[in-house]
Amino acid sequence: MTSRAPPDGADPSERTTSAGSGSCRREEVTEDESGGAALRAWLSTLSVVLVALAVCLSLFGAAATATAAATVSEEDAVAVGGGDAVSAIETDGAAERGDAVSREIDGSFSRPTYTGTAGDVVEIRHAVDASGDDTAYLLVGGNRLTDSGGTIGFVDVLRVSGGSTTINTRLIGTNESDVDSCSDDDVSCDLEFRNGDGDVIADSLGNLSGVGSTGAGGLARPLVPERYRLAITNGTFVVRDSGAVDPVEVAAESDLVLREPSFRDEVEVFTTADADVIADGEEGDESVGALRENGLDRTAVTKGDRVVLGFEATGIWGALSHFADRRSGESGEDGTAIEAGTAIDHRVLVDLLEAEEGVSLTVRQTNPGRNERRAELDLADADPDDVTLFLAEAEQLRRGDADRSGLPGRFYLAIDTSDGGPFTEDVEPGDEFAVEFALEGTESERYAFRDGGEPPAAFDPASATDDRISEQYPYHGTDDGRVSAEASFGVRERYLRYDDVTDDGDLLVETDDGTITGTTSILPVTELSATIVRDTNETPNRTESELAIEDGNFTVDSGLAGVPPGARASYRLYRGQSLQDSRTVIVVENASDPDRLRLANATTTNLTVTRGESLGNLSAAVRNVGQLRNRERLTLDVDDGEIVEERRVTVAPGDERNETFEGLDADLEPGEYPYSLTIDGDRVNGTLIVEADPAVTRVDDGDADGEGATDQAGDGTGDAEDGTDGGGEPDDTDGDGSSDGGSGEEFDDDGEAPDEGPPDEAPATLLPFGIGTRETFGGTVLVGATYILGHWV
Repeated sequence: MTSRAPPDGADPSERTTSAGSGSCRREEVTEDESGGAALRAWLSTLSVVLVALAVCLSLFGAAATATAAATVSEEDAVAVGGGDAVSAIETDGAAERGDAVSREIDGSFSRPTYTGTAGDVVEIRHAVDASGDDTAYLLVGGNRLTDSGGTIGFVDVLRVSGGSTTINTRLIGTNESDVDSCSDDDVSCDLEFRNGDGDVIADSLGNLSGVGSTGAGGLARPLVPERYRLAITNGTFVVRDSGAVDPVEVAAESDLVLREPSFRDEVEVFTTADADVIADGEEGDESVGALRENGLDRTAVTKGDRVVLGFEATGIWGALSHFADRRSGESGEDGTAIEAGTAIDHRVLVDLLEAEEGVSLTVRQTNPGRNERRAELDLADADPDDVTLFLAEAEQLRRGDADRSGLPGRFYLAIDTSDGGPFTEDVEPGDEFAVEFALEGTESERYAFRDGGEPPAAFDPASATDDRISEQYPYHGTDDGRVSAEASFGVRERYLRYDDVTDDGDLLVETDDGTITGTTSILPVTELSATIVRDTNETPNRTESELAIEDGNFTVDSGLAGVPPGARASYRLYRGQSLQDSRTVIVVENASDPDRLRLANATTTNLTVTRGESLGNLSAAVRNVGQLRNRERLTLDVDDGEIVEERRVTVAPGDERNETFEGLDADLEPGEYPYSLTIDGDRVNGTLIVEADPAVTRVDDGDADGEGATDQAGDGTGDAEDGTDGGGEPDDTDGDGSSDGGSGEEFDDDGEAPDEGPPDEAPATLLPFGIGTRETFGGTVLVGATYILGHWV
């Protein structure tokens, strides 16, 4: 067995250890033993002069060595806290020779350093052996943090035994600590604290706080991320002038390093089926894996299914573990293990949210109507059948490698959306929700334990600077503010939407594959089946098929592949034994176009009519080449809108109907005009020829040259059929049927020639009101006046 000085300023006297384990003991040596040795040395000097003197001196030196064995010499004192030396520690005892008492502790740790997260749970694995009625103790903290100086600000001594000690870093040092701390009046401990001079200054942690030892006077806040010393000892400690507390004897030592808690600013959202659907009538605990397997990664949750919300953070599991144990104690059960892969009562999370721990969670509707109440998640009043809390390992955040295996870092809430669920109002399709998980904090502010009482109350905080400031997360620093993770989800109706249906809702199945297809909001785990029955001449043909759902789509094998188009069958959809839907199935050639109307060959493509004549000879032969009766719009368009006619045409499957256009006249100028007939996407083009009516003459306004127009072919400048010349004047001027031979000479009623007009007078032109330009001079003046004034008089 070897001796070594303890690190961080521990006194080396009477300490024996090995690299990872060792033993420590406390011995009491009597003064009679040293006195007898001195007496024997003195008697020897009397009998021998020179030799006896040398022997006497030798024996006296041995006696002095024996006396010094009961103390820690000044030369062995270790400087701490910047080089302060400590005095030797003398052991007490007055036992007679042969009555020496030995208290020996053996122990070891499984690793030299344990790492974890502040606020979480850490398991310290060790081996401890105490002889007789002796007790082994575990020192936590008490030493300097680093060689740069300064104490850790915390010391606790725990009674330990067996193979491990689990430390809840959120609770240690408070009145809720779940370890056997010697600060607890109900825990019996035999401790001894000495100063540098070896004087006993305290026999308990409670008394130690009165002598001003750093860290023994109670925590200001929960255990912060730092390095804490771990030492297995026999209960005797030295308190340095710096305030550090060291064990005098160390059987084994290690370190506990606590990291800063982490927070992931994302919320996972997916949807899964109801618990009864997943369980399928079998008893058994659900898991996050089962939720994923029977769900879809989407933010749209179907009414009646469950929305699953996942949150990831460290530093909250110590508090959550405490509330889980308290819930178990209230129900008379053993403590609830906070381990990954388990499901626990959601009210444990409620306790955490209601404690002043700086953790908040809200799920609230964002689109309520003007006269509607907003729906919000109410965990406190939720039935356990409507909300389940699942624990899982952290996926993104770094965890310590402490021996606390299976510690969760992520939790999931599976929330039912059925009527009467955990929301303050029933959720309905179309409702939208916002989710926020946050760690509260205010810059320049920190979490602090409320004054009064030692150890402090674990969940009764006070503001470090201002009581008006709201609760703070215990592990936020003064530079940290509020952090949050947000997400959203919506609720939609529960439906099956078939791809191919008629206006009456009948299902269409193509004869080539006989498959019914569509989309759905129903999750794949839901068991749906269909029965299709087709009557035949002999016996009914029955097919039963499972409705297969994948990625929001579904398929059903109807068993009608190869059946002739036009055949019909009955379709019934069941969920278990409950009828969900009943329809008629029609077999068709093309499900996307089952009632096609086409223009047959008998449709007119060229037609010649006389102007103004009816288009009754223009016909459209409409044929239904599908398997369903159809009604579509038939359109005739002549010359891009010159003549337009639309009408609805209904044709039964396999039938043909001839549509004509009686009552529609070709009121167009003579010429050729393109036209089109269209129905149901089919189009036929043709040409319409309009000829002049030989029985009609049109009389139009002419110009100064006497040009006219007729409804016949020609240029309108030759002799007209009514006997007028090209100028439009009649040959018979006197009405007696005679002609002047075209001399242009006219006579009045007395047979005298009238006065001649200007020699350059132009030929006469018909005016709109029947007065010729050669009839009067005043007429010319009138025409001129009319032109100037811009109106007729």
